[in-house]
Amino acid sequence: MNKGLKRAGLGLVGTAVAGAAYVFLSPKPTSRLVKTSFAGGNEVAIKGFDEVVQKTSVRKDIDYHSAYENGTFDLIRYEGEKQIVPTIFWVHGGSFVGGDKADVFKYATSIASNGYNVVSVNYALAPDVTYPVPLQQLEEAYTYIAENNDRFRLDLDRVFFAGDSNGAQLVAQFVGIQLNDDYAPSAEVNQVVPKTSILGTILMSGPYDLKRSIIESSKAVNRFLFKRIGWAYFGTYNWEDLPVVAEASPLVNIPATFVPTFITDGNTGSFETQAKEFATILSGRADVTSVFYDRNEHTLGHDYHFEMDKPAASATYRRLITFLRETTR
Repeated sequence: MNKGLKRAGLGLVGTAVAGAAYVFLSPKPTSRLVKTSFAGGNEVAIKGFDEVVQKTSVRKDIDYHSAYENGTFDLIRYEGEKQIVPTIFWVHGGSFVGGDKADVFKYATSIASNGYNVVSVNYALAPDVTYPVPLQQLEEAYTYIAENNDRFRLDLDRVFFAGDSNGAQLVAQFVGIQLNDDYAPSAEVNQVVPKTSILGTILMSGPYDLKRSIIESSKAVNRFLFKRIGWAYFGTYNWEDLPVVAEASPLVNIPATFVPTFITDGNTGSFETQAKEFATILSGRADVTSVFYDRNEHTLGHDYHFEMDKPAASATYRRLITFLRETTR
């Protein structure tokens, strides 16, 4: 064999080996892949979205002066007849490594059009940051608004916290911290939201036991992905049995006190079993609205609720608006 070709062949083999080693020795390649898969989200606008937009206004990319990257939020304001309306803080998903507030814009706008102001929060992504930075950024965003509310004119006496996918996990943990002393001390998140002001939570397609998300996955590729997502978020390869993982899992670290909750998930390739268990546990602490569907009637995937061209998503949206209205005081 020509020496040049041999060297080229060895170089290609070496590159392939190095690339494969990088995938196994770092969470970054998988994180980039997952982040790319989430780009743009899966939103389908509600029918009549143009009319919805007319009832709202939006200010995008407001800097909440975070100590970390991605410290901005969008403020989607209701512009109807009501002068004072409740505030919803929304935390997007993306498996801790991807996603963006832009991915929930249409859904959040649709909710706002019913008489709510929505604060849609961005936060830094793993592996550039690790636990508990996103939780701390949610505290930063709330605190910034509270300290500058003469600019925003939001009702902070009536607030909801909402999240989808890993955003639901972040919300469940954050609200648990606000309501329960010493609930998650490793997170170093302060109790900045008055307990009496939190009207409820909205939890959509969230994982509530992060270790089980690997164990219960039926596909090897998903186990591979979840292993590396956890590695990215918690900063170590063997993360499953770390104390902070149990601390961040509301099905393990069960909050003693909670608030009225709306909870839903798809029935295929998501965390429905965990959501149902969490709904049962929370029902002993507060009013819970659970929305789940029979797989024989509807096959619904992760974050199905954003696909508003599907009957089940439309039905879930209507029940969510009813929950908000019945919970608002």
